[in-house]
Amino acid sequence: MTRLLIAAIFALAAPVAAADAASSAKEMARCQAMSATFKPKQEEIVKLKDARDAQAELVETKGEAWDDVEVLRNASKAHAKTADAAKADYETAKADLMRMELGLQEAVTALNADFEAYNQTCATKK
Repeated sequence: MTRLLIAAIFALAAPVAAADAASSAKEMARCQAMSATFKPKQEEIVKLKDARDAQAELVETKGEAWDDVEVLRNASKAHAKTADAAKADYETAKADLMRMELGLQEAVTALNADFEAYNQTCATKK
């Protein structure tokens, strides 16, 4: 009787163990897929940062150029047009910098969220 009861318990537990093994394999594959995306995302963030830094230098240069011609704005209408064009160029570059900065911050926030999700589900002690 005891042997029959033990056999019944093992027969009922076998599908659960097989399901756990399949679930673990799927979970492991999902975690590996998640971790494989981290390096490309980090590389993209480095590219975005480098582009943002280059744009910041460009904005600084354009701002200085505008300052240089703004001093002569009242000298003539031609100087005023030059100053207006330099200011518009500076403002455009500054707006591009702000867009780049927002894009970089969004990419960093998304990567941090991915790390957090990975740590919550894949890096837990079992």
